[in-house]
Amino acid sequence: MSEDVPVLSDSLVDVFASGSWIFLPAAPARGLATELEAEILDEQFSWCENPHLGEGAGLLILTSVMNGWMLLHGASETVGWAAGLLSEQRDVYRATIDVRLPAMSWAFLERGAPTRSVSVELGDDGDLVARTSGHPLPFEADGIELPDTGTGLDAFFYPVALLAEHGVTLHDLEVALDRPSVTLRVR
Repeated sequence: MSEDVPVLSDSLVDVFASGSWIFLPAAPARGLATELEAEILDEQFSWCENPHLGEGAGLLILTSVMNGWMLLHGASETVGWAAGLLSEQRDVYRATIDVRLPAMSWAFLERGAPTRSVSVELGDDGDLVARTSGHPLPFEADGIELPDTGTGLDAFFYPVALLAEHGVTLHDLEVALDRPSVTLRVR
């Protein structure tokens, strides 16, 4: 393994192995809450210790700022709805990973709609099956370096590599997940 290949810590593998996120430019939490017509439930727990994680639809958890970006985590249907709404004002990425299946998808959204999407799943024959729509984004042409997970499921962690492509390092992620997060309840 090359020394340049980023290695996901066990804790980051656990965080990203199953979930849905929006990757968006940093914005004030109160402004995002207003845009989403959401109530702020709390701002005191780190993402990793947030007792609202996994409570289901209607809750979103916003990380602290990471190099000009933030992650918004929640149930798949809530993330999908929020990504569409938030992308009306700014470009965002929506991503879902579930290594139990295993499957991964990500989409780039502009003006309320996905303009590029990619999904990868394990086919019946054990090969990866990829589906794409829209035109590839510039960073895709250069090739993107997947983080080493030590699990053999590196391809499914493409959204983490997508973060790195936008200047968010694995260290930035670990630091942000230990900082206070903001829990939002959408109506």
